[in-house]
Amino acid sequence: MTSTPFPVTNQSPPVTKVLVVDDHAAIIEMMTNVIDLLDGFSVVGTALDAESALTICRSQPVDLIVLDLVLPGISGLSLLEQISSFCPKVRVLIFTGNLTTNALRGAVAAGVLGVVEKMAPLAIFRDALRSVALGRTYFGPLAGQLIKDLVVRNPSGAPEREELTKREKTVLSHVARGLSSKEIADKMGLSVHTIMNHRSNLMKKTGLHRVAQLSLYAAQTGLIGETVR
Repeated sequence: MTSTPFPVTNQSPPVTKVLVVDDHAAIIEMMTNVIDLLDGFSVVGTALDAESALTICRSQPVDLIVLDLVLPGISGLSLLEQISSFCPKVRVLIFTGNLTTNALRGAVAAGVLGVVEKMAPLAIFRDALRSVALGRTYFGPLAGQLIKDLVVRNPSGAPEREELTKREKTVLSHVARGLSSKEIADKMGLSVHTIMNHRSNLMKKTGLHRVAQLSLYAAQTGLIGETVR
C-alpha cells in the first residue's frame, strides 16, 4: 500500500508594502531603488505631497511609510496625524534632512518607530527599514546624538514620575529594544501574563503608551545606550 504525501504548498513570506513620501523626486527614486532590492519589501506607492500620500493610503494597504518631515504646505508629522486617523497600525520611518530636538520629540510623541537623517549611510537606512518593519525602534546617529543631548540637559530623565522597580526597569529595557512580551518572558524566565502586568505598570508610572516613547524614556534615564536599535 502506497502512502499519499501531504501536498506541498509554496507560501511566500509576507511582503512589507512601503509608501515613500518626499518632496524631492531624486530622493524618492533613490529610496525606491534601495527598498525594492531588499528581500521582503516592495514600494507600492510614492508621493511628492500630502494629498498624493493620503490618496494612496486610502486606496491600498500600506504597512510602512518612509516620510520626510518637510513637505509642501504641511509638516510630515501633520500628515502622519491625518493618516493615523484611518490607518492607525501603519509603521513609520522618518527619513529627513531637517532633524532637530523638537522634531525628534514630536516624532516620538506621534508613535514613529524610526528616525534616520538623510546624511546617514544607506546601510543605516536599510537597517532602520528592517527594524521598523518588525515593530522595533531605530534611531540613526544624529537622532542618537540628540537623545544624548537631552540627557545632558536633563540628567534625571523625563519629568518626575513614580519610581520603577528593578524588574520593571529590566522589562522597560527589553521593551525599548522592540522585544515582544513573549520574548521578554523567555529572557527573564517569567510568564507572559507577568510581563504584561509589568508593561501595564510601566505605562501607568511613566504615562507613556508607545514603544518609541518608552524607548526615548529608557535612553534618557540611562537604561539603554543613546542609540536605540
